[in-house]
Amino acid sequence: MIKVLTGEQMKKIDKRAVKELEIPGILLMENAGRAVCGKIKEIIKDEDKNTLIICGKGNNGGDGFVAARHLIENYIQTAVISLYRPDNLSGDALINHNILQNFTEIIYFEDIDLSKLRELISFSDVVVDAVLGTGLNSEVQGFLKDVISSVNEYAESEVLAVDIPSGINADTGEVMGCAVIADYTVTFHSPKTGLLIYPGMDFCGEIKVEPIGIPELLNEQKDINTYLITGHYAHISLPLRPEDSHKGTFGKVFSISGSFSMTGAPYMCAMSSLLTGAGYSVLAAPGSVVASVASKASEIVYVPLNETAKGVVTEDSVSEALDKSAGSDVILIGPGLTTDESAVKFVNEFIQQVTNRGDTVLLDGDALNAIALQKNKILPLKSVITPHPKELSRLMGVCVEEILKDKINSAKQAAQSLNTIVVLKGASTVIAEPNGNTYINVTGNSGLAAAGSGDVLAGMIAGFIAQGVELKDAAILGVYLHGLAADIAVKNLNEYSLTALSLMDYIPDAINEISG
Repeated sequence: MIKVLTGEQMKKIDKRAVKELEIPGILLMENAGRAVCGKIKEIIKDEDKNTLIICGKGNNGGDGFVAARHLIENYIQTAVISLYRPDNLSGDALINHNILQNFTEIIYFEDIDLSKLRELISFSDVVVDAVLGTGLNSEVQGFLKDVISSVNEYAESEVLAVDIPSGINADTGEVMGCAVIADYTVTFHSPKTGLLIYPGMDFCGEIKVEPIGIPELLNEQKDINTYLITGHYAHISLPLRPEDSHKGTFGKVFSISGSFSMTGAPYMCAMSSLLTGAGYSVLAAPGSVVASVASKASEIVYVPLNETAKGVVTEDSVSEALDKSAGSDVILIGPGLTTDESAVKFVNEFIQQVTNRGDTVLLDGDALNAIALQKNKILPLKSVITPHPKELSRLMGVCVEEILKDKINSAKQAAQSLNTIVVLKGASTVIAEPNGNTYINVTGNSGLAAAGSGDVLAGMIAGFIAQGVELKDAAILGVYLHGLAADIAVKNLNEYSLTALSLMDYIPDAINEISG
């Protein structure tokens, strides 16, 4: 996996590279600017095209000055607008500003009006955003807001952001008032969290990570514990399939799911466990649900549970569920159970009993809603929870907006508070361990925003747990493949028409892609 940095972590690493390793800062800036130039050359492919670079006053602007010099040296027509005069620049940025003056005339923003800036933007084949870097922590205001808005409104060709689109919070992906909408982002040394979390990811376009001479060893710090999930990691996490195996080799998933009004959830979670390789998939559900699901899937083993007149599991079914789930490798509970009083009582009593028994449990959907109603939320020691932001808000007693504003820290806090592995679902799903390690997934698309998609994911993760995959890796593997299956599916379907049922058809293709 690839380590992902916050803006503050990158700043500290920069300082260590300069002070401890004695790598000149101006050399790092030179390498960054050269990398930006290289990407621009890839984009334009034609020396007759022109580039406009808009530079701020920090290191981001300095990178832009260096990129401009290299473009000019490569005979690419390049115009540079500095938003600040030299007396507002300092350090390496000022040095590179002064060097660039020997190569071209720098246009100062205060010498032109906004209409002239917009004209230059509209006539450029590539517009480079080198305005604000990864240190932004307040809302963009004043003329900077005008500049960013002008880039978004008047750029008629490609926009490339240096390190991060100006206006995006490098830690959370939050839009700080307004932000440049880039087609490409060239970031340095390591990805930044704000590039991988929405809404920030929507503004980045194609992301390219470029080395600039900072050794990877500087990433080896305890507080740098956020990772980007890669296909390679998913590949090496796949459980082995010995030739001399039998169905017992690959484990037993015991799912408790469904109600009269929600018969799709139990089918999808139980079947998805089999599609990821589990040996047994046992479904415990209200009797009427079993009759419905059994007609669709003969591969699943069924345990009918007592139900209310509304078709909801009854509290007196706990003993039956405990008896039949004994010896399972993982218990998946929650999808489609409803928050009817009877179901809530069943969930809370059952969870208490399996916690005492020491079972491995995956809690999803209505199991999380039932637990959220408890004052003292105690989960099994070996557990995974798979909430969407609204479910996590109920569990943690915070508003949804707060969770969405900083998904990484929200998932971390929940994992530590509840002592469980948290899979915070959504665009760029975040997985967090109680020890603080956090993993970001970027497979998947808007087609997953459909009813039942989460039931499929829960079943996939449970299927890998049953096969003996460590809980954290089962969550990572399930999330990555779930998104990958959606990415493969939309090549044949589209993001509008992808359903949870059709998604299941592509789980084998996703496994094929990472196992080859």
